[in-house]
Amino acid sequence: MLGALRPYRFFLACCALACGAGWTLGATHPSVITGLCALILLAGLPHGAFDWYLLKHRYSPRHFAPAVGAYLGLVALTVLFWWLLPLIFLAAFLAYSAYHFGDSDWPASSQGQKIAWGTAIVSMPCLLNTDQVAELFATIIAVPDLVAFTTVVGLLGVPATLGCILLRHVPARNKAENSAGHWTKPTVCTLLLCYAVACSAGGPLAGFACYFACLHGPFHLTRWRQRVPGTGMAAVYGLTGVVLLVIAAAVLWLPIDDPSAVFGQAAAHLSDAALRYTFVALAALTVPHMTLLLLNQLDSDAQLTVSSA
Repeated sequence: MLGALRPYRFFLACCALACGAGWTLGATHPSVITGLCALILLAGLPHGAFDWYLLKHRYSPRHFAPAVGAYLGLVALTVLFWWLLPLIFLAAFLAYSAYHFGDSDWPASSQGQKIAWGTAIVSMPCLLNTDQVAELFATIIAVPDLVAFTTVVGLLGVPATLGCILLRHVPARNKAENSAGHWTKPTVCTLLLCYAVACSAGGPLAGFACYFACLHGPFHLTRWRQRVPGTGMAAVYGLTGVVLLVIAAAVLWLPIDDPSAVFGQAAAHLSDAALRYTFVALAALTVPHMTLLLLNQLDSDAQLTVSSA
């Protein structure tokens, strides 16, 4: 059992730290929220920035520039969607994220297992901290009174968690698919339990930061680097820095409410702005990221079908 959990030791340690921070500082302290946003960005953006290498690997030099243009176009459309239809944007983003988390974290598993895992990751914070998550959602999309919406999302976590435990195990087809470890019921139960404790004791944002920074992001990046050999990290770090600068500019120049308030209130406004633009950026990058991964996965499946025929 302990050996099966070894690949996830950083995630487990981060959950413990999140609980300690939640008990000492509180889950809604402005500095905690801002720090967690920074952690999510620093740990999460590199695995999205690796799309640069995926684009170069998939497209010829002649088609590379149009592909980058289409990628940036999807980013712009997602931001526009957030601006014009915020509640629909939020629902679509959560559903898209749930699919992505399940498909990325356990690629060798059945479709049912993937959906169950991703839905549990998205829904559990809503189930355990409905009011706090409703406030976070309201800050992100600037729509008040999202308790009912958050409650519905949270209730999905109950069947999803049961599905993670009860659905049949499917073995990995290759080493790259199994880079995050084996899908076993004790492992999945332990990870979900630690995630639930972190979301409850440390706060929903802290629990998600632990998952995104120490479980989803690193394994996702490692697996795709194995699939696309010979890639460095220069472009990853460079693009990550560019996105961080864009988000920092949005936080400073597009603050929420009145930034000229007293220091304590200004700090809260800045933390709200950091939260909003962090998740808008994640959403804007998730859509083209998942689209590109889907195209690459279809290519891989087609090659596998041809080789086995």
